[in-house]
Amino acid sequence: MAPEPRTIRAFFEKQLADLRESIPSALAAAIVSDDACLTPDIGESELSPQADQVRSLVAAGRTVSSSLGLDRTRCLILDGTAGVLIVRPIATAKPRLIVLLLADPRDVTRALAGAHQLAAQVEARLAPPPTT
Repeated sequence: MAPEPRTIRAFFEKQLADLRESIPSALAAAIVSDDACLTPDIGESELSPQADQVRSLVAAGRTVSSSLGLDRTRCLILDGTAGVLIVRPIATAKPRLIVLLLADPRDVTRALAGAHQLAAQVEARLAPPPTT
């Protein structure tokens, strides 16, 4: 699969930088492909080696969510003793995930709000043109 066009990459990078800046304990933020294609991850390179594990976590979360009748998975939160991982799927033609790594669990609310806002911005930017 071809890499993201430069204008989309620049948009993602700017939005991720703004998100990281708004969350004091953000250690990393990235947008990764959800379909395990070879599309380069956009954002913090420290998350790249774990991208496949994050995708597996999301797949398991979707399965559990569905089996419990929770409908679509909007967000996954993994709260560890040394930090918090937040994964927010983005509903676009090419599935993507927002991945945030926080040092302080007190920033979860702010990070969730920022991830939801970023997802909405990406979805609006990458929505297919209306058919007439």
